[in-house]
Amino acid sequence: MQMGLDFIQENQYIIAPSEGDCSVETELFEKLEEKISNLLTNYAALKEENRILADENERLRQEREGLKGRVDAILSKLEGV
Repeated sequence: MQMGLDFIQENQYIIAPSEGDCSVETELFEKLEEKISNLLTNYAALKEENRILADENERLRQEREGLKGRVDAILSKLEGV
C-alpha cells in the first residue's frame, strides 16, 4: 500500500563523479592557489611599504623636533631683546 509518497531507491541518488568534475575541481584549486599567491605577494609589498613609511615617519619626526628646537632658540633670543 502506497501512502501518496513516491519512494525512490537509495542508489538512484548517488551520482558518481565524472572525469569532468575532477578537472573542474583541479581548476578551482589552481584558481585558489593563484589567489593565495597574489595575496602573499600583496602582503609582502604592503609590509615593505609599511616599513618604508615607518622609516619616513621617524625621519620626519626627528626633523620636526630639530625645527622645534631651532624655533624655541630663536624665540628665546627674541624675548631677550
